[in-house]
Parts: sequence; structure tokens; C-alpha cells
Amino acid sequence: MSDNKSIQPLYIFLSIGIVCLFAFWLSIPLPRVDNQLIGSDGVGYYAYLPSLLLDGDLNFTDEYAYFYSYDTEHLANVLKDMTPRGLPKNQWSIGPALLWMPFFLLAHVLALILNLIPGVHILTDGMGYWYQSFVLSGSILYGVFAIILSYDFVRLFVSERSGWTSVVLIATAGNLIYYMTAEPYMSHTTSAFMSAIFFLAWAHLANEQSARKPALLGAIAGGMALVRPQDGLFLLLPFVADIIQGLYQWRKLAEGGLIAAASALVVFSPQLFVWHALYGSFLHSGYSYSGGTFSWTNPKLFKVLFSAYRGLFIWHPVFLLSVIGLIFAYRRNRSVSLACLIGFLIQWYVISSWSNWQQGDAFGGRMFIVCTPIFALGLAHLIEWTVRRWSWSVVYTFGGMLLVWNFLLFLEYRFDLVTAQRPPTWRDLTIRRVTFLREWLGHIWN
Repeated sequence: MSDNKSIQPLYIFLSIGIVCLFAFWLSIPLPRVDNQLIGSDGVGYYAYLPSLLLDGDLNFTDEYAYFYSYDTEHLANVLKDMTPRGLPKNQWSIGPALLWMPFFLLAHVLALILNLIPGVHILTDGMGYWYQSFVLSGSILYGVFAIILSYDFVRLFVSERSGWTSVVLIATAGNLIYYMTAEPYMSHTTSAFMSAIFFLAWAHLANEQSARKPALLGAIAGGMALVRPQDGLFLLLPFVADIIQGLYQWRKLAEGGLIAAASALVVFSPQLFVWHALYGSFLHSGYSYSGGTFSWTNPKLFKVLFSAYRGLFIWHPVFLLSVIGLIFAYRRNRSVSLACLIGFLIQWYVISSWSNWQQGDAFGGRMFIVCTPIFALGLAHLIEWTVRRWSWSVVYTFGGMLLVWNFLLFLEYRFDLVTAQRPPTWRDLTIRRVTFLREWLGHIWN
């Protein structure tokens, strides 16, 4: 294999990242209702940075006053609903802020240096566009890293061409591309990044039986849980794979489980201390105060996948093809494919059991972005089967159709559905994504 050929996927992935970065940078001057680059859940994720690094506390009063200044009624409600410790609550995890921290600190240092130049004045309060643009650019870069590392994982099982094709389609025909451009302030690029690290490490340590394996995988899973707590459930998968292969005796399995759990707990501990500081308990998360409930005996399993209201397979059919592809992956690697399928099923069940199974104002099933390496693995095997049975022309033709179909939905969602304040309909997801483009272009022309 030539060097030029082997480096080609990296060029493709970096090109996706450059396009996303430029799309975000070009959108910065656009008017916004809240006058901020960061909104929605991103305010909670971001608030940790100026509060901890500049104020040295977990009192988010200043941060909320800044970001919610456009809506005084909402701000009053936020500051009225305090935790038992008398602090504004923050139900969002600290993990994204920890990963964004290098970019925040870079913005702060550069601001201090530039302020030494006569005539230059950049506010160093940690909350303006200067800081937000650095942090969100970093969030987009984590999405690029997630794509690259997911490819490295998939490449261990399939050919180079099948690997990069599957990863590109998962990113651009799915919903990761949306959170790398329109809403990089959400946690999903960092979630995909940590997930890709986990799956790649697991693949490289698959045949190792030393204590290093559960310790390292546990640490990565703890980092995943710091970003989104349910992501840490993937720690079960390496043990499931080993049980399927018959590599573990039960005593050895228990020892590995304890090592992994202890390692995960150490890495996850910053979140525990945040909960204690805010709510007075190491185990009382903000979601306990936010009204979110779980119905473990009545999960909305069908709706989460097939509802017009952000059903995973309906909004992004590429994910349905990916899950089907795990059947073909089973023929090559029984333990990994089954473990990956179980990982998807775990996320499906947890999301379906949550009262907010629609996942808020989401571009499709956004909580499933943590499954990016799983989806890429399944789709890569389906691609290889398709090529053997037909040709690469079929793959690229159908893949191109999925990409265009997703782009039309991206435009419709961003410029209409995200502010529609109504459940999406089947018409929205079919004919209207075409007619909306015509209406939207006509409005711009007029």
C-alpha cells in the first residue's frame, strides 16, 4: 500500500473539519436572538469554565445573568430555582468543559497578550464572543478527532476504502455533522471523541489479560461518563466480548470488573465533587431536580427509532443500515459485533426509558452520537458486502443520495423546524424538505 493512498483518508477527514470550521466562523457575525454563540444546553456546559477558572467557584449567577440577559423572565426563574446549597443549579456534566479547557485558556492567554498592544481591548471575563469562538472551534476539532479515531477503530476490521467511506457517511449523512457546525456548544462532539478513544483502546487491548486492560478501559469509560453519564455504560462491552470468547473465568472477570470500576470512579470523581458542592450529595445529580424521570418498565422503544418526532432511523436512515451491517460484522468477529450490538441496545433502552425520549430540540437522535464507532463498524461491513455483490458505484450512488437527503433536512431543520415549536410531521421529513428549499431560496431571492 502506497503512502499516498494510506494518507488519503486523513485528507478527507481534515477537509470535513475545515468545512465545518469555516461554516461556523462565517456564521459568527449573523444576528442571534440571544446575542450569543452558545445557547441551549451549552450554557450549562460552558458556565463551568469562567466560573471555575476565573471566579474560582461554582456559583453560576454571573454566567447565567450574562447568557440569559435577553430573556429576563427566564433568568429570574433560573436564579429563583436554587439548589439545597443556595446556588444556581447546573444539571449538565462537567466533562465537556474539561475537554474545552485548553481552548478557553488559550483564548484567555492570547487576550492578555493582545491587550498589551495599544488600542486593543478584549474583555477577559471569559464569556464574550472571543472566548466562545475559541471553545466552539475546539469542540468542532473534537468532532474531527472522533471521525479519525473511529476510522482507526473500523480499519482494524475492514479495508481502508470501506473504512473511510463508512465513517464519512456516518458523519455527513447522520447528525454528527450538524453538531460540528450549527450547535458545537452541545456535548456530542466530545461524546463521540471519548467513545472513539474507548473503542480503539478496547480493540488494541482485546487479547490482553493483564490488569492494565481493565484499568485503562475503566479510566476512559470514567472520562466518557464525565461527558455524558450514560456513555460510561459502554464499559460493560469489553467484558461482554470476553465472556462470548470464553477468555475469562468468573473470578478473573470479577477482579477485572472491580479494577475497571475503581479506575472509572477515580476519573469520574470531579463530577461527584461538583454534585456535592452544588447539591450537598455525591450521588445527587442536577437531573434529580430538573423533573426528568425514567420509566424502566415502559420504554418508548418503537418511537425512539421510528417516530417522526426525531426517530433515529427515520431522521437518518444511514443508522438503520449500520445496525443491519452488524449482522455482516458477526461473520468476521462474533464477540466484537455482538458486544457492539449490545452497546447500541443499552443506549436505545436508556434513551427510550427517559421521559424526554424525544431528546429536546434535537437534530435526530442526538444521544446516539456516542455510538458513532459502532455505526461506522456496521456500515463498513455492509459496504463490503455490497461491493462484493454489486460494485462501488452502488455504494457511492446510494451514499450520495443519503448525504443529499440529510443536507436538505439540515437546512429545513436549522431554518424552520428548530424554531417551529411543534413536533415534526411526516410531511416535514418527506416532501417538505424539498419544497422548503424552494420556498427558502425564493424568499432569499425576493
